[in-house]
Amino acid sequence: MVPIKRINVSAQQGFSLPEVLIAALLFAVSLLGLLQYHQVLLQSFQRQWQYRQAWSLAHHQLEMFNANAVTQDNPLPLPPHWQREIETRSVEADCLRRTVKIQTPLRQQVELSRWYCANQ
Repeated sequence: MVPIKRINVSAQQGFSLPEVLIAALLFAVSLLGLLQYHQVLLQSFQRQWQYRQAWSLAHHQLEMFNANAVTQDNPLPLPPHWQREIETRSVEADCLRRTVKIQTPLRQQVELSRWYCANQ
């Protein structure tokens, strides 16, 4: 006669429900932390890009004034939701100081000035 092995019914195989729930909770919390980090990183990149773009636009605007390609009443177009302020002051007899201020949608402000003097 072949001996029959008795299987211990109380022997546990796999994970219990509380262990699975705790693991799922830890996974969810970790995933949320990574998603928040990713969102902050994207916002930082967007702020940096807009800031650099604002400097570039202000510089380009002043270059176009210098080349007489645009006027203060007819400036270069800006992206949607961006704001610009142009100020021109007569400083000396033959000199003008033109200042361009550009504000991004994230409320970053760039100010760039240039002097324009008549050749003597």
